[in-house]
Amino acid sequence: REVWTLAARYTLTGGGYDPSGTFEREGEPTDPATDPVTAELLRGAALCNDAALRLGDGGWEIVGDPTEGALVVATAKAGIDVDRLRERFPRVAEMPFESERQYMATAHRVGDRTVVYVKGSVEKLLTLCGTLRTPDGDVPLQGEVRESVLQANLSMARRALRVLAVACAPVTATEAANLSEASFAGKLAFLGLMGMIDPPREEARRAVQRCRSAGIRVVMITGDNPVTAAAIAAQLGICGPEDTAVTGRELEAMDDRQLRETCRTRAVFARIEPLHKLRIVNAFKSEGHVVAMTGDGVNDAPALEAASIGVAMGITGTDVAKEAADMVLTDDNFASIVAAVEEGRIVFNRLRSATFFLLMTCTGELLTLFLSVLFYGESPLEPIQILWVNLVTGALVAIPLGLEPGVGDELTYPPRHPAVGLLYPGMLARIITVGILMGVPVTWIFRHAPLPSAADPTTVHAMRQTVVFTGIIIFEWLFAFQARSSEKGVFVLGLLRNRWLFLCMLVGIGMQLAVVYLPAANAVFHTKPLTLSEWLWALLPGVTALGVEELRKAVAPRLFGAGQWRPVGGGAAALR
Repeated sequence: REVWTLAARYTLTGGGYDPSGTFEREGEPTDPATDPVTAELLRGAALCNDAALRLGDGGWEIVGDPTEGALVVATAKAGIDVDRLRERFPRVAEMPFESERQYMATAHRVGDRTVVYVKGSVEKLLTLCGTLRTPDGDVPLQGEVRESVLQANLSMARRALRVLAVACAPVTATEAANLSEASFAGKLAFLGLMGMIDPPREEARRAVQRCRSAGIRVVMITGDNPVTAAAIAAQLGICGPEDTAVTGRELEAMDDRQLRETCRTRAVFARIEPLHKLRIVNAFKSEGHVVAMTGDGVNDAPALEAASIGVAMGITGTDVAKEAADMVLTDDNFASIVAAVEEGRIVFNRLRSATFFLLMTCTGELLTLFLSVLFYGESPLEPIQILWVNLVTGALVAIPLGLEPGVGDELTYPPRHPAVGLLYPGMLARIITVGILMGVPVTWIFRHAPLPSAADPTTVHAMRQTVVFTGIIIFEWLFAFQARSSEKGVFVLGLLRNRWLFLCMLVGIGMQLAVVYLPAANAVFHTKPLTLSEWLWALLPGVTALGVEELRKAVAPRLFGAGQWRPVGGGAAALR
């Protein structure tokens, strides 16, 4: 977006990796090659660089790091052929970028001389440079000259531009062969600044908002300038517009207790080194948080390993980072992490629904059998009927419950504490309550319901068994719809929302009607055809319990919810 030297300031038109754009000075297109300092700045940015600009099937694209790619595109907009430039000035030595150094350096043959070009953070290069280059020659980098550089850097950073500085210095062949910081420290001439922007994606901004509503705290950890980091974080909603970033130097001065206190209130950490990331992760974990940490570089591996959930970048991530991580993002998109959290909550809710349904049905059936044997000395169901109940309710219903779609509000609830698993006291209380709602009425109906009598006691017993047998199945079918949520009623969720559950229910109804009315099935299952009044008795326990549960969800939806049973402390996740 901007190129700055002491003598000139340029703005660049165009966007993305398309090299079609111009350099403008005071609103007028300008050829930067006419300014020797700017030309040298662009040359250094292109040579001290491992990225390449290529025209692919989908348009212009960068092979390599996007930050370096932005510098290559800027050089191309100045009319410089980067490939030919690299052929003219071949690289003879290099110092790859490392976050601890905060710069990259390369040495090149320029005619009969050897020149080293360095690009990196403004703060670091200012400590390595002794002079600043101007069209009239080099001047000492101190006083007003140094202040001009700092002000230009601050101005760009406040507009969320990521700023890199470029410098150069002649070195001897021996110094180039053994290239190190000692080869050029103090001898570099500061050329200028290049400000680029990676505007926050709109989906990232929405994802941060969704994290906030889900009780997930988002923390930015970056090697960028603190002002730039705070500006971008404010745009994303990670921090307030007046908040500042904690720098790596400030973090080094803190002990573990002070760092924990800082992590409670601050959300942006800048100019951070790999060891700092590890300390930040451990500080959040010591506060009881579940920490998801993202990273892409080799140096991120310790923090990824230490985090509760290490998340590596699939596109720009190194193999080391991917090996250390628990999850790999194939699109390098923060919104994908939030989508994964949402999907994880949906899957967990499905497991809970299926678990509740299976335990509830087992409890109700067991209670019915126990009460009948205890008070009447006989079972209300034949063994084959018990097996049939498990088939048309357990198999046909529990599996579709595992396919229940998300409600859409999964990210409006606070995180579940790790100590709260599939089962929790609230669910157990609900299972017992619903089991009683099934067991007691069904047991009473078995012996005391005013059903039509018959002369043959065997026929009367078979008829009552058929009512109980059918009543239990209807009860469990109706509560399959209630099992989908402990807080939302059937009609709030919608009867047809889970079409697989509805279709399986229709299949089950057909199977049960066949067992009740087909003579061959009557002989096998010891059932009798039911009249309308007998169907009403079979429906009564399930419909009554359904109404009670609907009333409970309307009046006290969180009576059996997990929220009130969640242990105190922890429960938030910090995401870089």
